[in-house]
Amino acid sequence: MTSVPIEFDPAYVASKASADQHMYAEELAAKDPMNSVLEDNPEIYFVPPKRSSEWGQWEYKAGSYYDTTVGAKHPYWKDKDLPIATKNIQRLRSDMLTWGYCKIDSAVSAEQVAVIRQRVQEQAAGEKLAGIAQKTPSGQNINCCVNKGQCFEALMEHHPDVVQGGPLVEQLVTEALGENWICNSLIASISLKGGVPQALHQDQDIALDSRSPLTINVMTVITDIDENNGGTLVIPGSHRSLSDAARVQAPVGKLPPAINMDAKAGTIVITDGRLLHSTGINRTDRPRIVMLNGMQHPVIRQQENWMLSVSPEVLNRASPKLLQRMGYQATNASQTNEGHGFGASGKVNEPAGAIVDFRHAADNGNYLRVGELSPDSSAEKLNAPYTLREVVTKARAGGHSAPVGIGGTKLNP
Repeated sequence: MTSVPIEFDPAYVASKASADQHMYAEELAAKDPMNSVLEDNPEIYFVPPKRSSEWGQWEYKAGSYYDTTVGAKHPYWKDKDLPIATKNIQRLRSDMLTWGYCKIDSAVSAEQVAVIRQRVQEQAAGEKLAGIAQKTPSGQNINCCVNKGQCFEALMEHHPDVVQGGPLVEQLVTEALGENWICNSLIASISLKGGVPQALHQDQDIALDSRSPLTINVMTVITDIDENNGGTLVIPGSHRSLSDAARVQAPVGKLPPAINMDAKAGTIVITDGRLLHSTGINRTDRPRIVMLNGMQHPVIRQQENWMLSVSPEVLNRASPKLLQRMGYQATNASQTNEGHGFGASGKVNEPAGAIVDFRHAADNGNYLRVGELSPDSSAEKLNAPYTLREVVTKARAGGHSAPVGIGGTKLNP
Protein backbone atom coordinates (compact mmCIF):
# COMPACT_ATOMS: atom_id res chain seq x y z
CA MET A 1 0.00 0.00 0.00
CA THR A 2 1.36 3.39 -0.97
CA SER A 3 2.16 5.56 2.00
CA VAL A 4 0.46 8.96 2.28
CA PRO A 5 2.95 11.84 1.83
CA ILE A 6 3.88 13.54 5.08
CA GLU A 7 2.60 16.87 3.71
CA PHE A 8 -0.94 15.47 3.86
CA ASP A 9 -0.72 14.31 7.47
CA PRO A 10 -3.08 16.36 9.70
CA ALA A 11 -0.41 16.86 12.34
CA TYR A 12 2.10 18.07 9.75
CA VAL A 13 -0.45 20.43 8.20
CA ALA A 14 -1.26 21.78 11.66
CA SER A 15 2.44 22.39 12.31
CA LYS A 16 2.52 24.66 9.27
CA ALA A 17 -0.69 26.45 10.12
CA SER A 18 0.24 29.00 12.75
CA ALA A 19 -1.78 32.20 12.48
CA ASP A 20 1.17 34.26 11.24
CA GLN A 21 1.46 32.01 8.18
CA HIS A 22 -2.16 32.25 7.06
CA MET A 23 -2.86 33.91 3.73
CA TYR A 24 -5.37 36.76 3.93
CA ALA A 25 -4.95 36.69 7.72
CA GLU A 26 -5.04 40.46 8.02
CA GLU A 27 -8.02 40.84 5.70
CA LEU A 28 -10.09 38.14 7.41
CA ALA A 29 -9.23 39.38 10.90
CA ALA A 30 -10.09 42.98 10.10
CA LYS A 31 -13.31 44.19 11.64
CA ASP A 32 -13.43 47.43 9.74
CA PRO A 33 -15.25 49.54 9.02
CA MET A 34 -17.17 48.86 12.27
CA ASN A 35 -13.98 48.60 14.33
CA SER A 36 -12.99 52.17 13.51
CA VAL A 37 -16.60 53.31 13.95
CA LEU A 38 -16.50 52.10 17.55
CA GLU A 39 -13.00 53.46 18.19
CA ASP A 40 -13.73 56.94 16.82
CA ASN A 41 -17.30 57.17 18.12
CA PRO A 42 -17.35 56.08 21.80
CA GLU A 43 -21.01 57.06 22.12
CA ILE A 44 -21.82 53.99 19.99
CA TYR A 45 -21.73 50.79 22.05
CA PHE A 46 -23.61 47.56 22.69
CA VAL A 47 -26.31 47.71 25.36
CA PRO A 48 -26.66 44.25 26.96
CA PRO A 49 -30.22 42.91 26.70
CA LYS A 50 -32.33 42.46 29.81
CA ARG A 51 -34.88 39.73 30.34
CA SER A 52 -37.34 38.40 32.94
CA SER A 53 -37.14 40.31 36.21
CA GLU A 54 -34.41 42.60 34.85
CA TRP A 55 -36.55 43.84 31.94
CA GLY A 56 -36.37 47.62 31.82
CA GLN A 57 -33.44 47.81 34.25
CA TRP A 58 -30.55 49.06 32.16
CA GLU A 59 -28.26 52.05 32.41
CA TYR A 60 -29.24 54.96 30.21
CA LYS A 61 -26.15 56.97 29.30
CA ALA A 62 -26.74 60.58 28.31
CA GLY A 63 -24.94 61.51 25.12
CA SER A 64 -25.05 57.96 23.73
CA TYR A 65 -26.19 57.22 20.19
CA TYR A 66 -29.75 56.51 21.39
CA ASP A 67 -29.98 59.80 23.35
CA THR A 68 -31.34 61.73 20.42
CA THR A 69 -34.45 62.98 18.63
CA VAL A 70 -35.89 63.27 15.14
CA GLY A 71 -33.98 65.13 12.47
CA ALA A 72 -36.23 68.21 12.44
CA LYS A 73 -35.50 68.79 16.15
CA HIS A 74 -31.82 67.82 16.23
CA PRO A 75 -29.36 70.76 16.44
CA TYR A 76 -26.97 69.09 13.98
CA TRP A 77 -29.56 67.94 11.44
CA LYS A 78 -32.49 70.37 11.64
CA ASP A 79 -31.24 72.57 8.79
CA LYS A 80 -30.27 69.63 6.54
CA ASP A 81 -32.51 68.52 3.69
CA LEU A 82 -33.18 65.06 5.14
CA PRO A 83 -35.65 62.59 3.57
CA ILE A 84 -39.31 63.54 3.65
CA ALA A 85 -42.38 61.40 3.09
CA THR A 86 -43.24 61.82 -0.58
CA LYS A 87 -44.62 60.04 -3.62
CA ASN A 88 -42.23 61.84 -5.99
CA ILE A 89 -39.94 59.19 -7.44
CA GLN A 90 -37.17 61.65 -8.27
CA ARG A 91 -37.04 62.89 -4.67
CA LEU A 92 -37.12 59.31 -3.39
CA ARG A 93 -34.16 58.39 -5.61
CA SER A 94 -32.24 61.45 -4.45
CA ASP A 95 -32.89 60.68 -0.77
CA MET A 96 -31.72 57.07 -1.22
CA LEU A 97 -28.50 58.08 -2.92
CA THR A 98 -27.69 60.95 -0.57
CA TRP A 99 -28.89 59.71 2.81
CA GLY A 100 -29.27 55.94 2.42
CA TYR A 101 -33.03 55.86 2.99
CA CYS A 102 -36.26 57.28 1.63
CA LYS A 103 -39.87 57.51 2.80
CA ILE A 104 -42.81 56.67 0.53
CA ASP A 105 -45.84 58.61 1.72
CA SER A 106 -49.10 56.63 2.15
CA ALA A 107 -47.70 53.55 0.41
CA VAL A 108 -50.16 51.56 2.55
CA SER A 109 -53.64 53.02 2.99
CA ALA A 110 -55.28 53.45 6.39
CA GLU A 111 -57.58 50.51 5.65
CA GLN A 112 -54.64 48.32 4.60
CA VAL A 113 -52.69 49.30 7.72
CA ALA A 114 -55.64 48.35 9.92
CA VAL A 115 -55.78 44.85 8.43
CA ILE A 116 -52.05 44.25 8.96
CA ARG A 117 -52.08 45.74 12.47
CA GLN A 118 -54.95 43.53 13.62
CA ARG A 119 -53.27 40.39 12.26
CA VAL A 120 -49.96 41.28 13.94
CA GLN A 121 -51.63 41.95 17.28
CA GLU A 122 -53.61 38.71 17.16
CA GLN A 123 -50.59 36.66 16.14
CA ALA A 124 -48.37 38.20 18.81
CA ALA A 125 -50.92 37.40 21.52
CA GLY A 126 -51.50 33.89 20.17
CA GLU A 127 -47.80 33.04 20.06
CA LYS A 128 -47.37 34.23 23.66
CA LEU A 129 -50.28 32.08 24.80
CA ALA A 130 -48.85 29.13 22.91
CA GLY A 131 -45.45 29.65 24.57
CA ILE A 132 -43.62 30.10 21.27
CA ALA A 133 -43.23 33.87 21.10
CA GLN A 134 -39.79 35.20 20.18
CA LYS A 135 -38.69 37.69 22.78
CA THR A 136 -36.13 40.22 21.63
CA PRO A 137 -34.10 42.80 23.58
CA SER A 138 -36.60 45.38 22.34
CA GLY A 139 -39.84 43.41 22.64
CA GLN A 140 -41.19 40.66 20.38
CA ASN A 141 -40.70 39.47 16.81
CA ILE A 142 -43.13 37.46 14.71
CA ASN A 143 -41.12 35.41 12.25
CA CYS A 144 -41.94 33.71 8.95
CA CYS A 145 -45.02 35.91 8.63
CA VAL A 146 -45.78 34.49 5.21
CA ASN A 147 -47.33 31.49 7.00
CA LYS A 148 -49.42 33.61 9.33
CA GLY A 149 -52.00 35.44 7.27
CA GLN A 150 -52.84 36.13 3.64
CA CYS A 151 -52.23 39.83 4.17
CA PHE A 152 -48.57 38.97 4.76
CA GLU A 153 -48.35 36.99 1.54
CA ALA A 154 -49.64 40.02 -0.34
CA LEU A 155 -47.33 42.33 1.62
CA MET A 156 -44.33 40.26 0.57
CA GLU A 157 -45.42 40.62 -3.06
CA HIS A 158 -46.28 44.34 -2.61
CA HIS A 159 -49.67 43.51 -4.08
CA PRO A 160 -51.80 46.65 -4.48
CA ASP A 161 -54.61 44.97 -2.50
CA VAL A 162 -52.41 45.30 0.60
CA VAL A 163 -49.74 47.81 -0.50
CA GLN A 164 -51.32 50.48 -2.68
CA GLY A 165 -47.88 51.90 -3.45
CA GLY A 166 -46.47 48.50 -4.39
CA PRO A 167 -45.44 49.36 -7.96
CA LEU A 168 -43.40 52.34 -6.75
CA VAL A 169 -41.78 50.27 -3.98
CA GLU A 170 -40.77 47.54 -6.41
CA GLN A 171 -39.39 50.01 -8.93
CA LEU A 172 -37.07 51.56 -6.35
CA VAL A 173 -35.92 48.18 -5.01
CA THR A 174 -35.22 46.96 -8.55
CA GLU A 175 -33.21 50.09 -9.33
CA ALA A 176 -31.12 49.46 -6.20
CA LEU A 177 -30.58 45.70 -6.53
CA GLY A 178 -31.18 44.92 -10.18
CA GLU A 179 -33.63 42.39 -11.56
CA ASN A 180 -34.49 39.11 -9.81
CA TRP A 181 -33.84 40.25 -6.26
CA ILE A 182 -35.09 37.90 -3.58
CA CYS A 183 -36.66 38.24 -0.15
CA ASN A 184 -34.47 37.52 2.85
CA SER A 185 -37.21 37.53 5.50
CA LEU A 186 -40.55 39.00 6.56
CA ILE A 187 -40.76 39.87 10.26
CA ALA A 188 -43.16 41.85 12.40
CA SER A 189 -41.04 43.82 14.88
CA ILE A 190 -42.79 44.95 18.06
CA SER A 191 -40.95 47.36 20.35
CA LEU A 192 -42.14 47.58 23.96
CA LYS A 193 -41.50 49.87 26.89
CA GLY A 194 -38.46 48.73 28.88
CA GLY A 195 -36.54 47.27 25.96
CA VAL A 196 -32.94 48.19 25.26
CA PRO A 197 -31.83 50.01 22.11
CA GLN A 198 -30.42 47.76 19.43
CA ALA A 199 -26.76 48.19 18.53
CA LEU A 200 -26.12 50.27 15.44
CA HIS A 201 -25.30 47.93 12.58
CA GLN A 202 -25.38 47.37 8.83
CA ASP A 203 -27.70 44.75 7.33
CA GLN A 204 -25.22 44.18 4.51
CA ASP A 205 -22.33 42.35 6.15
CA ILE A 206 -20.44 41.40 2.98
CA ALA A 207 -18.77 43.46 0.23
CA LEU A 208 -18.83 46.51 2.47
CA ASP A 209 -16.83 48.44 -0.10
CA SER A 210 -19.57 48.02 -2.72
CA ARG A 211 -20.63 51.10 -4.65
CA SER A 212 -24.26 50.05 -4.59
CA PRO A 213 -26.22 48.01 -2.04
CA LEU A 214 -26.52 44.25 -2.13
CA THR A 215 -29.30 44.32 0.46
CA ILE A 216 -32.29 46.60 0.96
CA ASN A 217 -34.78 46.74 3.82
CA VAL A 218 -38.39 47.67 3.16
CA MET A 219 -39.96 48.78 6.44
CA THR A 220 -43.73 49.16 6.52
CA VAL A 221 -44.79 51.46 9.34
CA ILE A 222 -47.87 50.03 11.09
CA THR A 223 -47.99 52.46 14.02
CA ASP A 224 -46.68 56.01 13.91
CA ILE A 225 -42.99 56.13 14.85
CA ASP A 226 -41.01 58.96 16.41
CA GLU A 227 -38.41 59.68 19.10
CA ASN A 228 -40.79 58.60 21.87
CA ASN A 229 -41.76 55.09 20.81
CA GLY A 230 -38.63 53.56 19.37
CA GLY A 231 -38.43 55.16 15.95
CA THR A 232 -35.60 53.51 14.04
CA LEU A 233 -32.21 55.06 14.78
CA VAL A 234 -30.18 55.99 11.71
CA ILE A 235 -27.04 57.93 10.89
CA PRO A 236 -28.00 59.61 7.61
CA GLY A 237 -25.36 59.21 4.92
CA SER A 238 -23.41 56.53 6.82
CA HIS A 239 -23.90 54.09 3.92
CA ARG A 240 -21.45 56.21 1.95
CA SER A 241 -19.07 56.98 4.81
CA LEU A 242 -18.52 53.31 5.67
CA SER A 243 -18.30 52.08 2.09
CA ASP A 244 -15.85 54.82 1.12
CA ALA A 245 -13.65 54.00 4.12
CA ALA A 246 -13.74 50.27 3.37
CA ARG A 247 -12.85 50.90 -0.27
CA VAL A 248 -9.58 52.71 0.60
CA GLN A 249 -9.00 50.72 3.83
CA ALA A 250 -9.05 53.87 5.95
CA PRO A 251 -10.67 54.61 9.32
CA VAL A 252 -14.23 55.87 9.16
CA GLY A 253 -13.49 58.71 11.55
CA LYS A 254 -16.00 60.74 13.52
CA LEU A 255 -19.58 60.24 12.38
CA PRO A 256 -22.46 62.68 12.72
CA PRO A 257 -25.03 61.89 15.43
CA ALA A 258 -27.81 59.35 15.03
CA ILE A 259 -31.42 60.46 14.82
CA ASN A 260 -34.77 58.78 15.35
CA MET A 261 -36.73 58.22 12.20
CA ASP A 262 -40.24 59.65 12.26
CA ALA A 263 -43.03 58.45 9.98
CA LYS A 264 -46.80 58.07 9.96
CA ALA A 265 -48.48 54.69 9.81
CA GLY A 266 -48.75 53.65 6.17
CA THR A 267 -45.35 55.04 5.24
CA ILE A 268 -42.90 52.61 3.67
CA VAL A 269 -39.26 53.34 4.43
CA ILE A 270 -36.63 51.85 2.14
CA THR A 271 -33.12 51.68 3.57
CA ASP A 272 -29.78 50.88 1.96
CA GLY A 273 -28.30 47.74 3.56
CA ARG A 274 -25.05 49.62 4.25
CA LEU A 275 -26.77 52.29 6.38
CA LEU A 276 -26.03 52.28 10.11
CA HIS A 277 -29.33 51.79 11.90
CA SER A 278 -30.98 50.13 14.90
CA THR A 279 -34.21 49.90 16.89
CA GLY A 280 -34.69 52.86 19.22
CA ILE A 281 -36.19 53.06 22.72
CA ASN A 282 -39.93 52.85 23.26
CA ARG A 283 -40.72 55.14 26.19
CA THR A 284 -44.48 54.83 25.79
CA ASP A 285 -47.00 52.28 27.03
CA ARG A 286 -48.11 51.44 23.48
CA PRO A 287 -46.36 48.85 21.27
CA ARG A 288 -44.52 50.20 18.24
CA ILE A 289 -45.10 47.94 15.24
CA VAL A 290 -43.25 47.82 11.93
CA MET A 291 -42.98 45.12 9.29
CA LEU A 292 -39.43 44.36 8.15
CA ASN A 293 -39.07 42.89 4.68
CA GLY A 294 -35.41 42.31 3.77
CA MET A 295 -34.48 42.13 0.09
CA GLN A 296 -31.16 41.06 -1.34
CA HIS A 297 -29.23 40.52 -4.54
CA PRO A 298 -29.73 36.94 -5.71
CA VAL A 299 -25.98 36.36 -5.87
CA ILE A 300 -25.99 36.04 -2.08
CA ARG A 301 -28.21 33.01 -2.26
CA GLN A 302 -26.75 29.52 -2.45
CA GLN A 303 -26.70 28.18 -6.01
CA GLU A 304 -27.95 24.75 -4.95
CA ASN A 305 -31.13 24.70 -2.92
CA TRP A 306 -29.85 22.14 -0.43
CA MET A 307 -32.97 22.55 1.68
CA LEU A 308 -34.95 20.69 -0.99
CA SER A 309 -32.47 18.85 -3.20
CA VAL A 310 -30.53 16.67 -0.74
CA SER A 311 -31.98 13.17 -0.55
CA PRO A 312 -33.33 11.93 2.79
CA GLU A 313 -30.74 9.12 2.74
CA VAL A 314 -27.82 11.55 2.46
CA LEU A 315 -29.36 13.85 5.04
CA ASN A 316 -29.84 11.01 7.53
CA ARG A 317 -26.19 10.01 7.40
CA ALA A 318 -24.68 13.47 6.99
CA SER A 319 -22.03 14.49 9.50
CA PRO A 320 -22.38 17.75 11.44
CA LYS A 321 -19.70 19.24 9.17
CA LEU A 322 -21.55 18.29 5.99
CA LEU A 323 -24.81 19.67 7.37
CA GLN A 324 -23.07 22.95 8.10
CA ARG A 325 -21.53 23.09 4.63
CA MET A 326 -24.95 22.67 3.05
CA GLY A 327 -26.48 25.45 5.13
CA TYR A 328 -28.29 23.45 7.80
CA GLN A 329 -26.69 25.58 10.54
CA ALA A 330 -28.47 28.91 10.71
CA THR A 331 -26.79 32.18 11.55
CA ASN A 332 -28.26 35.40 12.84
CA ALA A 333 -28.49 36.65 9.26
CA SER A 334 -29.43 33.61 7.20
CA GLN A 335 -31.33 30.31 7.06
CA THR A 336 -33.37 30.84 10.22
CA ASN A 337 -36.46 28.65 10.31
CA GLU A 338 -39.57 30.17 11.91
CA GLY A 339 -37.19 32.25 14.04
CA HIS A 340 -35.05 29.31 15.17
CA GLY A 341 -31.44 30.28 14.61
CA PHE A 342 -31.54 33.95 15.58
CA GLY A 343 -28.40 34.57 17.60
CA ALA A 344 -26.61 31.51 16.22
CA SER A 345 -23.17 31.75 14.66
CA GLY A 346 -23.39 29.02 12.01
CA LYS A 347 -20.80 26.79 13.67
CA VAL A 348 -20.69 23.05 13.13
CA ASN A 349 -23.07 21.17 15.45
CA GLU A 350 -24.31 24.31 17.23
CA PRO A 351 -27.72 23.44 18.78
CA ALA A 352 -28.94 27.03 18.63
CA GLY A 353 -28.72 27.03 14.85
CA ALA A 354 -29.45 23.41 13.89
CA ILE A 355 -32.36 23.38 11.44
CA VAL A 356 -32.10 19.90 9.93
CA ASP A 357 -34.92 18.57 12.12
CA PHE A 358 -37.35 20.84 10.28
CA ARG A 359 -36.40 19.08 7.05
CA HIS A 360 -36.63 15.65 8.69
CA ALA A 361 -40.13 16.52 9.88
CA ALA A 362 -41.08 17.61 6.38
CA ASP A 363 -39.71 14.39 4.88
CA ASN A 364 -41.70 12.36 7.40
CA GLY A 365 -44.87 14.26 6.64
CA ASN A 366 -45.27 15.65 10.15
CA TYR A 367 -43.85 19.17 9.93
CA LEU A 368 -46.40 21.30 11.81
CA ARG A 369 -45.77 24.96 11.09
CA VAL A 370 -46.96 27.80 13.31
CA GLY A 371 -49.87 29.38 11.47
CA GLU A 372 -52.46 31.96 12.40
CA LEU A 373 -52.98 32.27 16.16
CA SER A 374 -54.91 34.64 18.39
CA PRO A 375 -56.16 34.85 21.99
CA ASP A 376 -59.33 33.18 20.71
CA SER A 377 -57.50 30.14 19.36
CA SER A 378 -58.55 26.82 20.86
CA ALA A 379 -56.47 25.15 23.55
CA GLU A 380 -55.82 22.37 21.09
CA LYS A 381 -54.35 24.82 18.59
CA LEU A 382 -52.30 26.71 21.18
CA ASN A 383 -50.85 23.50 22.59
CA ALA A 384 -50.31 21.76 19.27
CA PRO A 385 -47.02 19.89 18.79
CA TYR A 386 -45.49 22.55 16.59
CA THR A 387 -42.20 21.43 15.10
CA LEU A 388 -40.68 24.76 16.19
CA ARG A 389 -41.50 23.95 19.81
CA GLU A 390 -39.87 20.51 19.52
CA VAL A 391 -36.73 21.84 17.83
CA VAL A 392 -36.28 24.60 20.41
CA THR A 393 -36.77 22.13 23.27
CA LYS A 394 -34.09 19.90 21.77
CA ALA A 395 -31.72 22.85 21.36
CA ARG A 396 -32.07 23.71 25.02
CA ALA A 397 -31.56 20.17 26.28
CA GLY A 398 -28.49 19.74 28.42
CA GLY A 399 -28.00 23.45 28.96
CA HIS A 400 -27.05 24.17 25.36
CA SER A 401 -27.42 27.69 24.07
CA ALA A 402 -30.81 28.34 22.53
CA PRO A 403 -32.30 30.68 19.94
CA VAL A 404 -33.03 34.21 21.00
CA GLY A 405 -35.91 34.07 23.44
CA ILE A 406 -38.48 31.73 21.85
CA GLY A 407 -41.07 30.71 24.43
CA GLY A 408 -42.80 32.28 27.39
CA THR A 409 -46.28 33.65 27.79
CA LYS A 410 -45.17 37.09 28.91
CA LEU A 411 -42.82 39.60 27.36
CA ASN A 412 -42.31 41.60 30.53
CA PRO A 413 -42.60 39.12 33.41
